[in-house]
Amino acid sequence: MRVKLQLVMCSDDGHEETVTDVVTLKKDHRRIEHLGLTLAEAKQLLNTLQHHVLQRQVAMFLDSCATCKDCGAPLKAKGSHTRSFRTLFGTFKLASLRLYHCGCKRRKTTTFRPLTILLPASVAPELLFMETK
Repeated sequence: MRVKLQLVMCSDDGHEETVTDVVTLKKDHRRIEHLGLTLAEAKQLLNTLQHHVLQRQVAMFLDSCATCKDCGAPLKAKGSHTRSFRTLFGTFKLASLRLYHCGCKRRKTTTFRPLTILLPASVAPELLFMETK
């Protein structure tokens, strides 16, 4: 038997935006050790799912920061690098843009990284909680 799991990302209005194959498992039903998911399969599934959900959430956040909050003009990118983010399900590399501030209002700096607003720390609060527990 083959088990194929797909992740369907939907917009807030319910419109399906992306369909991604998460994992395809070949499962045998003739032996007890093949029943259900193994620990390795479950870890792979959660890691893959976390990766796709996290990437989508960060992309949506960065899209919302791509325009000036004051005048609505699109902001220009200065560059980008990757940033690590540790979660319960693994460590993930995220694209972190550096954007120029709009000239419509005077600011202390000329550029900023919007991802630092969303991720002030490089570790998810749940992981910190589990590590301290």
